[in-house]
Amino acid sequence: MKKITVLNTITFLAAFLLFQIELIVSKILLPNFGGSYLVWGSCVVFFQAVLFLGYFFSYVILSKTKIKKYSLLYFCLSFLPLLCFPGKAFPEIGAVNLSVPLVLNVFLQLIWTIGPVFFVLSTTSVILQSWLADSDLKEKSNPYTLYALSNLGSFAALISYPFLFEVLFDLNQQLLLWRIMYFLLLGLIVYAVFAINTKREDNIVKNLSLVGISKQDCVRWFLFSAAGVVMFLSVTNILTYEIAPIPLLWIVPLCIYLVSFVLIFKRKPWTPAWITEKFYLTFAWSILVFFTASMRIFPFILDLVIFCGFLFHTCMFCQYQLSKTKPVNLSNMPVFYLVIAAGGFFGGLFTAWIIPLFAVSVFEYLVGLAIIALAMAIGTKRQNFGWKNIFLVSYILVALMYWPLMFKHYNVFGVIIIFVIFKICYSRLAKNPRVVFFSILMVLLITAYVDSLWANKSYIYRHRNYYGVYNVYSEDGKYILLHGATVHGAQFKDKQRENQPFNYYHPLTPVGEFLGSPKISLKNIGLVGLGTGGLAAYAKADQNIDYYEIDPDMYFISQNLFTFTKNSKGKINFIFGDARIAISEQKKKSYDLLVIDAFSGDAIPVHLLTTEAINEYRKHLEKGGVILFHISNRYLDFVPVLFSNANYLKAYGCYKRNPQNVKKECFSSLWFALSWDEGMFNKLITEFNWNKFNPKKNKRIRPWTDKYSNELSIIKFNDFFDS
Repeated sequence: MKKITVLNTITFLAAFLLFQIELIVSKILLPNFGGSYLVWGSCVVFFQAVLFLGYFFSYVILSKTKIKKYSLLYFCLSFLPLLCFPGKAFPEIGAVNLSVPLVLNVFLQLIWTIGPVFFVLSTTSVILQSWLADSDLKEKSNPYTLYALSNLGSFAALISYPFLFEVLFDLNQQLLLWRIMYFLLLGLIVYAVFAINTKREDNIVKNLSLVGISKQDCVRWFLFSAAGVVMFLSVTNILTYEIAPIPLLWIVPLCIYLVSFVLIFKRKPWTPAWITEKFYLTFAWSILVFFTASMRIFPFILDLVIFCGFLFHTCMFCQYQLSKTKPVNLSNMPVFYLVIAAGGFFGGLFTAWIIPLFAVSVFEYLVGLAIIALAMAIGTKRQNFGWKNIFLVSYILVALMYWPLMFKHYNVFGVIIIFVIFKICYSRLAKNPRVVFFSILMVLLITAYVDSLWANKSYIYRHRNYYGVYNVYSEDGKYILLHGATVHGAQFKDKQRENQPFNYYHPLTPVGEFLGSPKISLKNIGLVGLGTGGLAAYAKADQNIDYYEIDPDMYFISQNLFTFTKNSKGKINFIFGDARIAISEQKKKSYDLLVIDAFSGDAIPVHLLTTEAINEYRKHLEKGGVILFHISNRYLDFVPVLFSNANYLKAYGCYKRNPQNVKKECFSSLWFALSWDEGMFNKLITEFNWNKFNPKKNKRIRPWTDKYSNELSIIKFNDFFDS
């Protein structure tokens, strides 16, 4: 095997393992934490933090010792994880400490479980590039190609996981395969240490310095790196909050981000002229599509293509700027990667941890554009703003504020007009980066106002936290709660109708028929997912209802902006925390009915419908009791999953969907009932017209467990593309 092939293989495999263990562990953590995207976002920040720590470690060691000694140190370091994972079995996930913020909780769990091996893998790319630069190999003149290969390995791990590893293997098998690949990596490292020699003893890192690097270079590296991370995370947020909350879409923006590194840093970089010459177009139109997403102007697939296309151009532009100014003096290469890692860590921390604490929308997308504009402005010659530029900026702001007032409904000519306006304005402003930066700052200042205009909603309450974006608005005599892009409940303003449930909980829906029927006797009811508290309207005076809710802010919304729970005739009790954990801790609770109505955006969290979760529910279910799952979803069909789980658990399962009735304000909704009582099952089938399993309509799939789930198998592709 060629020596350069060994270095290439180590670089690729280390990056592959780095990203795949992140995906595996984030999935392992899901049963212990409620919000799916929250876990993924926290894992991304952890990845950026450890990557920065690994680069910093490499920088310090390379500045204090010679590359030969550092290669031996890395050799020893790579064996240290054998003292824990992957040398030992994967540790048990500890109990969740509810007094610690959730994102910090995830961070601590990741440090405990994969911290050491993650750190080792994070140092691989830098050490191998320095090693190659000081070797006697002919490829030493351009060690940056290993950086491209590292990102290719990350991309391969990301794209193969949902389409291969998640489909074929459960989590235990995935961990076993991962451990085998890590031992293969160790074997390659051993070979490389003894086969690849450094050129001389007084090597290029002996006097590591900042020769040829200016402060402006460092600041621009930091900003462009941070902007790339902010942009891909913000697009992820928009796709999962505002457009289609499908967890599978998480990987798309990150794949685009990684591919941009591969294309720019490969041996023969792909740098077409449009990356820089046409960037003003992407910059201008990115501002517009941020607002069009809230107005639902375009169909989902078109929105997805537009956002991903603009993200690709944005990332290519950022990576091109990094590559264009990368150090010619290879002794400064560790500094280059250290600054890039610092920028990436800041971008991830800012987007995933800080912004949700004070923002009311996903405006970090515009912040990412502002960071790019600032980086472009640094180092440019000072130019006067000029009246023409001030007029153009003012025109942009006026267009954003008044366009939705002129075109309250979708109008193809109106869309063309404003896109042309932004093209013309930014084609002029592009010549003055400082004015471009000023323009995006002005847009940021009016974002909240403009967003409400474009959404065409009269907001009463807006809030964002780590679980998503909540908006309450008034429309057609109703108060409506919107979580991301999904309605999570509504109530009539009229005092005579305010206790009347509708939408998903209308008396014509399956859950409404069941709860409102005199044929069903229920004493104790458990409801998972609070929302507006609409189901409390069905409670009778002799009924006890336990509401399980993971997000305390939802309690504030239900109590202060809606009145269902306040006016309920039943005795209402609120229990906070992840429902699955909270139910398991209830020792004396026995329910006649358990309703799983928790949603993360548009989808029920997977960990609430696995076989382990259902077994836990059964322990707290009375004989003859029933579990109702609310599984309405635009793009995912959970019916086969629950039929498969019911069959595995020897339970009876049936489902029912009601048609939408606009006149009676009844949403189409889909519910699945699961019970171990044959009498209850027969009653649902004969008296309530629920549907049994039909081999012609309902496909059979593998039961979902805490160790195995596969959302790819339940995507409704026809609806996905026709939406």
